[in-house]
Amino acid sequence: MRRLLLILTLFALTTPFATAAWVLQDTGTRPAPAGLEFTERWVKSETGDATLWVVTFDPKTHAFAVMDNPAGAFDLGSAAEKRGALAGVNGGYFQPDHTPLGLLVRQGVEIHPLERAKLLSGVLGVTSTAITIQRTAAFKASPAIREALQAGPFLVEHGKPIVGLEATKNAARTVVFQNAKGHSGFLICKSTTLAGMAEILSTASIFPEGKIVRAMNLDGGTSTALWVRGTPSFYAREWKSVRDYLAIVPR
Repeated sequence: MRRLLLILTLFALTTPFATAAWVLQDTGTRPAPAGLEFTERWVKSETGDATLWVVTFDPKTHAFAVMDNPAGAFDLGSAAEKRGALAGVNGGYFQPDHTPLGLLVRQGVEIHPLERAKLLSGVLGVTSTAITIQRTAAFKASPAIREALQAGPFLVEHGKPIVGLEATKNAARTVVFQNAKGHSGFLICKSTTLAGMAEILSTASIFPEGKIVRAMNLDGGTSTALWVRGTPSFYAREWKSVRDYLAIVPR
């Protein structure tokens, strides 16, 4: 019996499904426009640590909006200023020639159609009254969709981390999410794996304002950026020109 228990323990420690618990070490509140909550959070596990910048809002008063950048003329900061946004992050994936990958809708106009690809597993959709993050297979095109952005992979669904995500490559991450209290938001993380990001997002104690129930990965790595309006504005700058951005604007 003892030998069996030892074997089971070793298996649990070595199987790819074994994960290290993440713990919130500290939180700092940063200035943000009215209606937005902007915090910096430091988290740690046995496998490492990570820093998060998190922006949340009530979709009754604010919404996501796509900012398109076809000619690469704007960085996130200048695009957000031009749009009158309150905050923004980098958006979806794109080809080397800046052609978008996946569905992209801005102000009711489809810029690029929906695509079927393993990476593009979800769609962020915005109507005049609601924000949704859905699996691509569940998304239904409609004239009611005012803004949409297809990306992936899904990181959290029904409050649980997605199993089988890549667990060896650390990189900067950009994430869009919804929490159990009906609020939406986005965040960036300095460096973690996709699996690590999913585990962080599904740890309720890291998000006391509301457990994250649904989250989707956006483009990351050198595209990762966050801008929040202020005096001065907060800007964690991207390292390369990107095709599109995702903003938070008043409804």
